[in-house]
Amino acid sequence: MSPMPRKSLDQHKLQGTKPEYVEPTAIVSGGRPRYPKNLTPEAKRVFKSISRLMESRRSLTEADGELIRLLALTHVRHSKAISKLEEEGEIKVYFRLDKHGEQVASERPNLWLDVAQACEKQMISIYDRLGLTPLNRAKVKPTEPPKDATQYHPDYPGVVFEDAHLLSRAAKEPVVEEPDPDLSLIDENVIQ
Repeated sequence: MSPMPRKSLDQHKLQGTKPEYVEPTAIVSGGRPRYPKNLTPEAKRVFKSISRLMESRRSLTEADGELIRLLALTHVRHSKAISKLEEEGEIKVYFRLDKHGEQVASERPNLWLDVAQACEKQMISIYDRLGLTPLNRAKVKPTEPPKDATQYHPDYPGVVFEDAHLLSRAAKEPVVEEPDPDLSLIDENVIQ
């Protein structure tokens, strides 16, 4: 049995219904979350890569910072658990005491396996909430398209400022005109 075909937005408008899928108009303004101060270098790399990925998809907002931080910390914990599993194996021999007080060896699943599996569940949950899985990708509303990043300053003709910070800094600095170095090489006697 094939799924029901999706109604177009015009059909929804005609019938007075509301679509359950994401409309192409953006409601949320985009932004970058601040980098948390207490992240390890490995977690910071994950934080930056996830932020870049979401920004390229136009789904990154300032409010996503905490979820991305949790994802980064969980990713590092998962990597540590996987490396321990590679060293020790998934089944490990643990010693316990029997009723006579003697040590008895027993094979059990490695405790790091539980840590890795818990991290995997949490990572999938966070990926879903951030819209980074195929199932939930369409549920995340895109942010507003970036405004025209090209900005001009009247004192600097021909110079394009990509960042508003540079534009404001340029407004505070005085304009200093320097002589053209090519013209200073010309001998005045040759011109006459």
